[in-house]
Amino acid sequence: MSAEYDIHVQEVLKQVPDADPDKIVDAFIRYEKDFLIPPADAIRAVLRRFQGESAPSSTSSTGQSSSSSQRQSLPVKKVERFSELAADDKNVEIEVEIITHNARTTMVRGEEKTVPYGLLEDMPWEEGGESTRWQFKDWGNSPNLHPGAIVRLEGVSVNEYQGQMSLNINQSSGVIILREGTRTVSKPGEPVDIGTIKNEGTITIVGRLLASRQDKIHRKDGTGSIDVVRGRLADDTGAIGFLSWEPFEHEIGSLLKIENSQVRCFRDTPELNFGSGTKIEIFHDSNFASTDDLAATSICKIEDLRDGASDIDIIIEFQKMVKRSFTGKDGEEKSVWSGDVADPTGRCRSSIWSEPPFDINALPITVRVRGARVRAWQGVPDITIDDASQIEVMAATPWGDDIDLANNLVEVDLSDLVSGPSRVGIKTIGTVVSVREDSGIIKRCPECRRVLRDGSCFNHGEQDGNPDVRIRFVLDDGRSTLSLFVNKESTVQLLSMTEQQIVTAIEKDGQVEFVQMIRENFLGRNISASGRSIVDDNGAMLLADDVSIIESDSALAATELRAKWGVV
Repeated sequence: MSAEYDIHVQEVLKQVPDADPDKIVDAFIRYEKDFLIPPADAIRAVLRRFQGESAPSSTSSTGQSSSSSQRQSLPVKKVERFSELAADDKNVEIEVEIITHNARTTMVRGEEKTVPYGLLEDMPWEEGGESTRWQFKDWGNSPNLHPGAIVRLEGVSVNEYQGQMSLNINQSSGVIILREGTRTVSKPGEPVDIGTIKNEGTITIVGRLLASRQDKIHRKDGTGSIDVVRGRLADDTGAIGFLSWEPFEHEIGSLLKIENSQVRCFRDTPELNFGSGTKIEIFHDSNFASTDDLAATSICKIEDLRDGASDIDIIIEFQKMVKRSFTGKDGEEKSVWSGDVADPTGRCRSSIWSEPPFDINALPITVRVRGARVRAWQGVPDITIDDASQIEVMAATPWGDDIDLANNLVEVDLSDLVSGPSRVGIKTIGTVVSVREDSGIIKRCPECRRVLRDGSCFNHGEQDGNPDVRIRFVLDDGRSTLSLFVNKESTVQLLSMTEQQIVTAIEKDGQVEFVQMIRENFLGRNISASGRSIVDDNGAMLLADDVSIIESDSALAATELRAKWGVV
């Protein structure tokens, strides 16, 4: 027996005398090595496992339920993927990540019970691997199920309804936490702060109505349209758009309590959906923020924009604009006015689908936009304005004349950049912790500029390719990492080499030696990079158009370290 685990093994043996000490040690080792859970934190899970293995297979006088006895008598089916399961499988053991968790109160055999439901995903430890999501129902209302948590489910069963497979987490099932969740689960009917709404589910909110308008959704099959209402609600933590499929006639400024609203995520943006099961009523709270106060605080900034957002208000400066005309699918000639916009938090694009109420040749000009939509192209937000009536030309900029938005770079911490939306016109600092093997000379597709892999483009097949130069770094700030793509101009400047010199160096010494040279010169050094970031399901990357080394004073750094740690 390992001395490291001795005290914890003895604790388990006190509760389960018949357990095998070697197997107990193996269990602790697995938790520590595979899941990075120390023995002191894993003891409850280990104890529960061996108590379950030693439990009798028939109902005992201590009150063990018949369902638990039945589970122990069935063979355990351990799987890694949902695809390994069949519709009649019971007593299943599988490790999953909880994606969503929605508490719902329902009647079961005449008794009101809380039966949460949601989505879970298999293969939780596989980074970037192929995983499958199933729905689940938690009949035991386990306190261990939180969105973001990775758990081992023991004794669960498979349910099939109309060809749809799902998991039943039964009252006798075991739920062992392998990694804590990062988000809380609200009780049924308990209002949540609007600013905390990030994931799909069923929620209750209290908010003030800031905007409301009639709209139509046209059926894809061309059989007609559906009347809907779109709008925006806010509290002192944030604002959110909504879509009502039922009549909605509340006045602007009304304070509403909305129960059983469905959260749906469109692209990167959560949105409330009101249906026949949603309950909406007037709410009274004299301390709730006023309409004017909420309208002022809910004005968006470019740094806050998310793909799919709607009904947003924002103040921006148009810097460049061009008119483009085209023929629509219906044969009608149409025009769109597109350009670059900025505010003190960054830059992005904007498109106006009717003639702007200002001279596009007299830019820059500052405007306030109401009820706009956000769409993203290649990670860059585009503020979409459907009608010129949404635009109000402002006499002066609210941020004053001291900021030159045309050349303004917004400094953003690397961690904030990684956790936020895609942005343009930003600058960040990080330490080089990796240099990727494909740094140096690359070939790009002449059609779409994608990097060729083995002489082939993903979209256009085999190509000769156009040569280009780049470096791929990984930056770290101690909390987050980011992929940095350095363009040709900055690479040449950073290496103090021309493109031809880079080609010659690679031909002479080889790609491996060239990358090693970059590593020797840049690993561990601090870099300042500016450009545009793209944040998606694949992580965060910064496409840099300017990169520079931050030179540090080693003597000053040593003095600061001695002062920090009290070294004389």
